[in-house]
Amino acid sequence: MANTGVEEFLQLDTELIDEFMACYRDAREEIHQCIQTLSLHNDSASINTLFRAMHSLKGNCRMVYLDPYVDSLHELEEIVSDLRDMHIEYTSSMGDFFVEATECIHDQLVNLVRTRAMDTDGLDLLTDWVQKVRSPEAVSSQDIYLKAAASLRGEGSEPVSTYPTLPVLPGDLDLMQQMAQRLDALSIYRRGRLEQIQDLARLLNEALNCPVDASQLTAAVYMHDLGMAFVPHGIFNKEGNLSREELRMIQAHVDIGYLLLRRMEHWDDAATMVLHHHERHDGQGYPQRLVGQDIHIGGCILALVDTYCSITNERSDRNFKRSLLSAITEINSSKGMQFDPEMVEVFNEVVRTHLLKR
Repeated sequence: MANTGVEEFLQLDTELIDEFMACYRDAREEIHQCIQTLSLHNDSASINTLFRAMHSLKGNCRMVYLDPYVDSLHELEEIVSDLRDMHIEYTSSMGDFFVEATECIHDQLVNLVRTRAMDTDGLDLLTDWVQKVRSPEAVSSQDIYLKAAASLRGEGSEPVSTYPTLPVLPGDLDLMQQMAQRLDALSIYRRGRLEQIQDLARLLNEALNCPVDASQLTAAVYMHDLGMAFVPHGIFNKEGNLSREELRMIQAHVDIGYLLLRRMEHWDDAATMVLHHHERHDGQGYPQRLVGQDIHIGGCILALVDTYCSITNERSDRNFKRSLLSAITEINSSKGMQFDPEMVEVFNEVVRTHLLKR
């Protein structure tokens, strides 16, 4: 690594650098939200917002002397400009590329601030892929966007096939995992959350002497929030109180995961866990207002773990993480109301045994 064209940036006041990084994260979040909306329906308002966010990233980088990134951001802005002018059509693979490109730049900037050295290899990789997707022969190719996104994620890829091929049909759990991962990729607030929930659910199930089949629990983890992909973005991230109809739309996400699992063979237990993961021990949950032992124990496991991960991760309505102890305090204060008291005690021990030692 070497300082290549960013010396003036590194000489800026620390407070100004922090402000720049905060502005970058705001624009990055706006880009992720636009991509999430466009994955549901293509609308000009989201494309216009996407263009403004890209333009802000470029302008801010130029303002603080991060010239090595300006050209790539300009080319990304030009792609969105072509979308806005309807010269090209938006595709989900294009959206994946936008997400990975802006994440790649963010990660490089974080590393630059931390180490005061520039990742020239990472910048070269980004520049190379931006040039490839902007080449005339790649304008209408979804393959090049998929390949670029995979490379920027560090996954690598095989040479692009000349002829389209049908995807290999995965097994049930593999398919569920792929859908869950795509849901997590729609939001910066869900990155890595699937693995965190899966790990904690497994540990809690084992601590309870495995009352739930491990495969059924894994399927429930993958599918429990899939229905959220069908909730309009404006409702999901709405500030303030939801209307009765908006609340109904959010609560319906459990039905979607439940019905999908019931349509597949051998996943009835997982379906019930998904249906029950927003029930409460005191009967004040949804969708059936079940009480205590009437709630599937796998649904109780999922509810407890999901709540813990929600508290300890950033969210659209809260741009900071809360501590492990804050999460445990909140969960224990809901003992006997939202959660089964005995399960909370076991979860406390899981946290002491496994999480505090990491």
